[in-house]
Amino acid sequence: MKYASIIISISHSDIDRIFHYKIPENLKDKISLGTRVIVPFGKGNKSIEGYVVGFSEVADVDEKYIKPILNVCEDYSLISERRIELAMWMREKYYTTLSSCIQCIIPKVVKDKKFALVTLEDEVDENEVAKILKKDTKIKRILEFILECKVIPSSHLKFLFGESSYGINTLVKKGICKVVYEKIYRGSIDKNENFTKEKPTLNEEQKKACDFIFSQMESEKKKPILINGVTGSGKTEVYIRVIEKVIEKGQAAIVLVPEISLTAQTVDRFVSRFGSKVSFTHSKLSDGERFDQWLRARNGDISVMIGARSAIFTPFENLGVIIIDEEHESTYKSDQLSPKYDAREVAEKLASLYGCSVILGSATPSINSYFKAQKGEYELCVLKNRVNNLFPSIEIIDMRQELANRNFSIFSRKLKNEIEENIKNGEQTILFLNKRGYSSFVSCRECGYVMVCDNCDVSYTYHKGINSLSCHYCGKQVAVPNICPKCKSKYIKYFGTGTEKVEQEVIKAFPEARVLRMDVDTTQRKGSHQKIYEEFKVGNADILIGTQMIAKGLDFENVTLVGVLAADISLHFGDYRASEVTYQLISQVCGRAGRGKKQGRALVQTYSPDEYSLKYAQKNDYEGFYEEEILFRQNMVYPPFTNIFVIVLSSSSEWFVKDVSQKLMMILRHYNKDNIFGLLGPCACAISKINNKYRWQIIIKCEDEVKLRKYSLYCVEKLKGKIDLKDISFQLSLNPNFI
Repeated sequence: MKYASIIISISHSDIDRIFHYKIPENLKDKISLGTRVIVPFGKGNKSIEGYVVGFSEVADVDEKYIKPILNVCEDYSLISERRIELAMWMREKYYTTLSSCIQCIIPKVVKDKKFALVTLEDEVDENEVAKILKKDTKIKRILEFILECKVIPSSHLKFLFGESSYGINTLVKKGICKVVYEKIYRGSIDKNENFTKEKPTLNEEQKKACDFIFSQMESEKKKPILINGVTGSGKTEVYIRVIEKVIEKGQAAIVLVPEISLTAQTVDRFVSRFGSKVSFTHSKLSDGERFDQWLRARNGDISVMIGARSAIFTPFENLGVIIIDEEHESTYKSDQLSPKYDAREVAEKLASLYGCSVILGSATPSINSYFKAQKGEYELCVLKNRVNNLFPSIEIIDMRQELANRNFSIFSRKLKNEIEENIKNGEQTILFLNKRGYSSFVSCRECGYVMVCDNCDVSYTYHKGINSLSCHYCGKQVAVPNICPKCKSKYIKYFGTGTEKVEQEVIKAFPEARVLRMDVDTTQRKGSHQKIYEEFKVGNADILIGTQMIAKGLDFENVTLVGVLAADISLHFGDYRASEVTYQLISQVCGRAGRGKKQGRALVQTYSPDEYSLKYAQKNDYEGFYEEEILFRQNMVYPPFTNIFVIVLSSSSEWFVKDVSQKLMMILRHYNKDNIFGLLGPCACAISKINNKYRWQIIIKCEDEVKLRKYSLYCVEKLKGKIDLKDISFQLSLNPNFI
């Protein structure tokens, strides 16, 4: 081909198009589809990266204006043809630039890490060796060591002999030794892991599930398969059997988990069966570690990749199955960066490109997924029984009665007694509270003033460990006041409870107990998830306290008691999915109890004991909950009966963002003459100010997703043509996690 079609690596809508470049003769054999190249760009011919996404015999401009490609970055393609097609689909689906999508799919490329090894040359001059061995020198001792070991890392030689590179270089110059470099994969799993574990025997439900899935995987028109399996029903073993089948065919598998905290446990299970064929990736790895695991997958060195959301882009070209565990979790949808992709939607697109299967599993499927299964868009597979046939008993504790009986502790009397009993019996307890920090806010009892972040319209959270107030949105920290900043009274007090405070209260109430805490604050360091998980797994702690990262997937045989300290937190967070999220959280965290040979029990503390999501969770009745919730969604015209597009406008000027929001609403109404779209707003966001930016939003509803997206984007572009964009930004989201 004469010209390469290139996307420039700049994520700006004005540059989101194909640019044609000449392919120089000296680079013709090095350039292929997906190659990362260096090209001159703009009037100043600045050298910049680009990606080859196609070839052409003709260009869209006069040949005299077409510039040549300067160089290639790697001797291989970074992105395959099918992945380029995926990127183009993502551009349309998530209304962003092709460059952003490509950069999302490929990792940050870093230099290889190589290990220098010293060994003997293939042909050695024996006379030269004899000369060196006659003299008692340091070089002689180095040579003797190399002759004995045959191969040794150069760093070891330098350490053992207190030598720089001089001695090694001397032996290399004399033609006796040579230095070879071996590629090291950063972040790899130890290949010496024992993976001869015996396969557990499948029960009848698991066998039927496997047979059903295998038959679906062989069909020409593959639908996504939803496994609705109660906690402890053995879904992971079903996943493993599916992957065994896939590997037998010479194919590869991607396994997604919603939390980094689950990666360690999942990796353990899969390594025990597949050994060094398994690798993992997540955001806590360094750029080098993530790139090396990506490269191992590309080179075919591994067959199973486990990880959080971004693992969906693992470059397996022989992809056989994508498994999404705990598919109901909101973490599979990116709401922060562009493109704001949903890993579940990307998985379905990859399945259509590669002809592979998608398996979604959960004890508490999302309403949307279960709705699709009911409509026949997904195949449904149900596991109704636990492998050990021991369902935990779930009791709802009415905290209003505790208050009436003058119990002001965060623990109900029943929960406190049960924890004491567990400690005596040498059994473990999990305490769940979906709120980190020591207290929710700091307030003055005299005048009611609440300490609020100057940058954001949210109250500070008190963290006792660092003795400061922190904003969980912008990260700002301030000192704890001794007097009220408003009325100067001394009656400044902490209100509410977070996991840090729970930890202090547990230590006070149960001084003999060994306690661990897992939340965002305790898992910031690399490897911290793994360390906490291992400590609790081997029995080095009696009580594990945590947020939602401990609510799903974790499997500890000695945990017989789960305490939910405040079920009301998720019940009242002001979103139409509040009941769904509450049902899922309570069911999942209670499901951590009794997964071994002992009966489990769970106590759920709440001030709203009659809430239907709690009652269905208590009975472990997902179908009953779904029927009630889907009726509510239908009556209120919420997803899955419609789609929601949210436009958030932000500015440093409150009056300006309000004015622009109203102008946008006028445009939306003008182009909605047939009332196809439901319009709500404009109004201030629930968090009306973040990082000194005032935020207003407009919500648009429509059953047809494509029409909704096109209409919303068209109106935003119309607005942009009428206003100065210097102090206004737009955040566009289709069916975001929270409204």
